[in-house]
Amino acid sequence: MKNLFPLLMIFMLMCSVSFSQNAETTAKTSTKTSQATLYNDFYAGYGALSIFYFTGRMAHSSDYPTKTVPNAKFTEPQSVGTFLIGYSRSLNRVISMGIMFGYQNFHYTGKGRLTLNGNDSAISLISDDRLVTGIARVTFCYLNRPFIRMYSGIGIGLTIDFGKVTVNGEPTSERKLWPGGELTLMGLRFGRAFGGFLEFGFGSYGILNAGLSYKFSD
Repeated sequence: MKNLFPLLMIFMLMCSVSFSQNAETTAKTSTKTSQATLYNDFYAGYGALSIFYFTGRMAHSSDYPTKTVPNAKFTEPQSVGTFLIGYSRSLNRVISMGIMFGYQNFHYTGKGRLTLNGNDSAISLISDDRLVTGIARVTFCYLNRPFIRMYSGIGIGLTIDFGKVTVNGEPTSERKLWPGGELTLMGLRFGRAFGGFLEFGFGSYGILNAGLSYKFSD
């Protein structure tokens, strides 16, 4: 028994050293692959219910056909949502800055009557507002863990409206500029280098944005 006790002590010491080395290796690996240390982020996603859903038909000039057909009745603008891409760079563990681009299309139709040269004729209109939005955005992270990140943000930019309307087969186009922006009340990114994100807020892209993200170091 006296000879067995030193052997047990040596065995326990060796196990302790081995466990410490494995824990240290795991911690280093976790830190290396942690999203907190991957400063560059490319992402792509989809946004639903942008602010343009609630503003109705886009306003155009007085020469635009949708303005020149009196008493025309239009359908409600419809859209499949916003497709967006972006890039951000972490300045530190709290602040990130980047750019976002989004595209969405609003489609609606209208019918009315127009009198030209004494002739009263039916008019049909097919309208599309193609909106391209670019904003510069800054985010503030308040939870930064290896697998999960929570943040809020704000972005300001411009929206270009490539309007097109077809009246009885004759197309007319017009461009307009609108202010653009996005307020992110709460954002969540999960994963490490490759992951996903979910954002809740409102603005040019949507009330709810979601997609995939890829982060990498310098």
